[in-house]
Amino acid sequence: MDTQSITTPASASLPANILVFATSDDHRKEIARVLSNAGHLVDFLPSIEEAQARITSGDLLIVSTAMLSEREYTLLEAVRQSETVWHVSVILLADAATSEQSNRSLALGAADCLGWPLQPDRLLARVNAAVARKRQIDRESRFRTLGTKGNTRSQSLFGSIIPTAGAMLHEKDPVRLLEMVLAESMRIADSEGGTIYMRSDEDELHFVLVRNDKLNINMGGSVGKPISFPPLKLKDADGKPNDKYVACHVATSGAFINIPDAYEVERFDFSGTKKFDQSIGYRSKSFLTVPLKNENQFVTGVLQLINARNPLTGAVANFNLEVQATIEVLGLLAAAIMDAHRAAQGQKRKAD
Repeated sequence: MDTQSITTPASASLPANILVFATSDDHRKEIARVLSNAGHLVDFLPSIEEAQARITSGDLLIVSTAMLSEREYTLLEAVRQSETVWHVSVILLADAATSEQSNRSLALGAADCLGWPLQPDRLLARVNAAVARKRQIDRESRFRTLGTKGNTRSQSLFGSIIPTAGAMLHEKDPVRLLEMVLAESMRIADSEGGTIYMRSDEDELHFVLVRNDKLNINMGGSVGKPISFPPLKLKDADGKPNDKYVACHVATSGAFINIPDAYEVERFDFSGTKKFDQSIGYRSKSFLTVPLKNENQFVTGVLQLINARNPLTGAVANFNLEVQATIEVLGLLAAAIMDAHRAAQGQKRKAD
């Protein structure tokens, strides 16, 4: 899997993050209408160069242009030969394309080459097939990585996950257990900060724990200061998923989101993060946001880690695949703890 921006929802039926470069305003509107009505998320890019540079941040790339040219062929060739993004499909849309041009595009790896007027059913069929293929490859890649790095993974599991699970047998306070999960997640990832959100019955994400070692922030939990941050609503006023915040997107989609640099992402709203950074002279950069799924695959909360550090230099770095896979397992523990906590609260309310 790529290391720039990872989105691996639980199933192909979940919304996909689709990157689009289109030279025509009318085409942009039509593409947005078709994809949005199907529940997908659309991120328009200003140039084909930007599309190529950011292809790893999406599940699929659509390029719409008046005529096919060498720049489209060069893009296809670069994607096909890349070791990290070869499985991200590219769909071409062109006002006019000869059979020879279409065949060349397909030979270079395009998922399809469609014309205008747009055929929504055909486009959505190609989109869904391409997204399902990418997600399957991503899942298989995670499993292969777990297998080829068995020794490292075993040490990590025995050193972190198993003791945390063992502590569950003795520690009855679910908040303390969540503190253990967050602390171990931050240690494994060597991250500066971390947050755990819990999903409420009202479809809101409530802050449970907020930590940042570099800033000496300790909020929530058994010893932290009270958290004053308001909950994040998972639906907007119209009842649609609130996808502008990365934590909300992860909660509603079941996706893992790995962001190398929040300041370079337009898909999600990091304005609050930037304002906070500016007020204290900090720089939030890499984010790993993980859904906490219970045994029924329901997202009960979200774990978010901020600013992974290079173990050799201490500089802020990206969250790598190995870390993500281990945090995923810790997330299973956190989800189980949240379910138990929610059940206990329900029984307490009935008793009262």
